[in-house]
Amino acid sequence: MPTLARPADEIDWELSLLVLDGLPVGVVICDQNDKIIQHNTELSSLFGYEHQELIGKPIEILLPEESQQQHRAQFMAYMSNPEKKNMGMGREYLGRRKDGSIFPVEVGLNPVETPSGHIVIATVADISHRRSTEKNFQKIVDEAPIGMLLVDVDGTITHSNRQLVNIFGYTQTELLGNPLEILLPTRHREQHQQYRNGYQDKPTTRAMGIGRDLTGLHKSTTEIPVEIGLNPIETENGTIIVATINDISERKQSETSLQQAKADLDEFTYVASHDLKSPLRGISSLIEWIAEDLGDEMPGDVQKNLDRVHVRINRMEKLIEDLLVYARAGRKQGSSGKIILKDAINNVIQFIAPPDGFNIVTTGYLDEIQSSITPLETVLRNIISNAIKHHDREQGTIHINVSIDGSYCIFNIEDDGPGIPPNAHQRIFKLFQTLSSEDGTRSGVGLAISKQLIEAYGGKIEIHSPENSRGTCFRFWWPRFARSDINE
Repeated sequence: MPTLARPADEIDWELSLLVLDGLPVGVVICDQNDKIIQHNTELSSLFGYEHQELIGKPIEILLPEESQQQHRAQFMAYMSNPEKKNMGMGREYLGRRKDGSIFPVEVGLNPVETPSGHIVIATVADISHRRSTEKNFQKIVDEAPIGMLLVDVDGTITHSNRQLVNIFGYTQTELLGNPLEILLPTRHREQHQQYRNGYQDKPTTRAMGIGRDLTGLHKSTTEIPVEIGLNPIETENGTIIVATINDISERKQSETSLQQAKADLDEFTYVASHDLKSPLRGISSLIEWIAEDLGDEMPGDVQKNLDRVHVRINRMEKLIEDLLVYARAGRKQGSSGKIILKDAINNVIQFIAPPDGFNIVTTGYLDEIQSSITPLETVLRNIISNAIKHHDREQGTIHINVSIDGSYCIFNIEDDGPGIPPNAHQRIFKLFQTLSSEDGTRSGVGLAISKQLIEAYGGKIEIHSPENSRGTCFRFWWPRFARSDINE
């Protein structure tokens, strides 16, 4: 224990006070009878007293009334075996200001032996801000939209938030103090303990979604697919692990459904490509052989019927091709790259080769975006071609305007054709739906394909065609930038 060289009554308190006043924490010096013999200005400021108001008073004046008697007993026990206790070592109390307000304090103790007896130098810090921060952190954890656990180095649960107890069906009290393995199926617990021990030897941050998905165990014994993130945090009490846990049951169900839909689509594509097209080719060959066998003696009505069969075979092959295109439309096509919209639109117009009398005007944002060129050109080609095909006059104007809406481009393709009745606005986006097909060559797949492609790239499409008025406007949103969840 440190010893002062001079008797306590000869200590130069004026010099000592100058030193103490330079410290950023409150300091109070008590004799062995629990009386305050000196303190610094910071302590006066913390508790709202004048300097002389505290000199000679028991230290309990700085504590709430309900704690004073207990503290005096603790002080006497401490003086029987005094030892140094640093701040941050668990000595936390409630302080009481002169105005009666209560606030949390952290106390460090250092006993000093003098010829006149023991004195205790106590450092006192207001930890209200720290406690407020901890409460805010606790609130953030408790209100987080994902499950969160705090686990100590032994794998014991020290805290769980509301979302976590909702996921697993336990109360916070039921989880507190239990090993983390209570949330795992029995067959995984031993192996998980090995993983946990290995992680404790070299803890690192592991974001959710990295590594492997795990299986959790609900209180009802139902197993739950979960995704886990880990983050080690150093505290004054050692390392704790913050685990974020998310129930991914819905995502797993969606993935399973998506995989099944993809498998069904692949099967359909195979059937359409092989089991339907091959018989049609065979029928077409048979018709040609019949025509060759009959030669010049073929009656006129037979020739007419054979021609009709050819037409129907061609229509069926076209229908199958359209089905295949539609089936592939929901899949992303090609890699992302730089697209100059002005060039892309001009390429589409040149490919369509509008008939004489049709004027296509392009305005708005026609600069660079990052996207896949093929699907965008497919959408533009289908909508512009439709506007020309369904126009009821030999002359017409199609206006293409592009504008920016955040991370999307908005394409407005407006024509001056006959318009589309409101009751048909949704129907035209369905497979095999068309408003007119006088020539019998339109399958009604183009707009359905366009809608599939736009939605596959995170956009949407709308139609505007006022009732009892000419003209139709197709408006669709297309991403301006490459995104990891859209472009592969």
